[in-house]
Amino acid sequence: MEHIGISVIVPIYNTKPYLKECVDSILKQEVEVPFEVLLVDDGATDGCAEMCDEFAAKDKRVRVFHQENQGLSAARNTGIDAARGRYYAFVDSDDVVCPGYLHTLYAACEKNDAYMALCSVEDVQESGKSCDPASYTRPNAEGVFCGKDLLNEFYTPNGTVYTVAWNKLYRAEVWKLLHYPEGRLHEDDFVAHRLFWRCDKVVCVDKVLYHYRLRGGSICRTNTKPEAFDAVDGLADRYRFYVENGADRAVIDAAYAACWRRYLFLCAKVRQNPTPQLVKAISKEQFLMQGLISYLPNCRQMKMTEKLSAARWAMMSAESLCPIKK
Repeated sequence: MEHIGISVIVPIYNTKPYLKECVDSILKQEVEVPFEVLLVDDGATDGCAEMCDEFAAKDKRVRVFHQENQGLSAARNTGIDAARGRYYAFVDSDDVVCPGYLHTLYAACEKNDAYMALCSVEDVQESGKSCDPASYTRPNAEGVFCGKDLLNEFYTPNGTVYTVAWNKLYRAEVWKLLHYPEGRLHEDDFVAHRLFWRCDKVVCVDKVLYHYRLRGGSICRTNTKPEAFDAVDGLADRYRFYVENGADRAVIDAAYAACWRRYLFLCAKVRQNPTPQLVKAISKEQFLMQGLISYLPNCRQMKMTEKLSAARWAMMSAESLCPIKK
């Protein structure tokens, strides 16, 4: 069996207008080790499944997996379980990787014996053209870092560079016994901290190697739904992980504050236009937040006004906080 250096995992669901450009950008990569492309058809209904089979018929590097629609996390997990490479990369099926994407990140990992490498990202319009003005997200510093020393970067304006799955190359070992939570949105919030915690070395490369397509109908750009509170659950999981593993106080406080701020932000959005389903979602989330409230007086990264608001939105009934207009 051929040695596979890199497994590129592409979860796919109803992105037919963009899929060919995405897959072509991966297959055109020039890197010094063999790589495979795992196309995971997550029950697409728009013809993506047939396109995947066509890619596999034309290029032996492509392997296709068809499954019933289970969501992004399940599709990524299918790819993780099937991957044969020493390194893994994730590419969303409506995005495009730039020439040199695999080569640059692979070389960075190999040169530094690193477990992860990440690159800068350009947001592009739905058409694939650059925004006006151009929009880039870059690592806050370039170089080689201990993963644990980058945990607070999650909460900076450029935090997405660190938290998302898809602008990185990972050593396969860091995924041992680790999968994305199925049936959840904001899956990266449950996983990113665990990945960085496991990486003694992370290489941050300030080169734009990934084009992230801004689409109005994408999962992360739709109106508020009850599932949006999955992000709060992910951030709460991150806070508890840090406490259980003895992280630095500053890291714990940052994670705790981020969890409450996401919760309060969503509560404020619900209050603007409450529905029975959204109010019920707040009520459900309050049980989680009440379990975290004991640390509230000790958090050094929250202002007193935030703490008072947090206590209010955790303890008062959601129905009284978000009255539904009749």
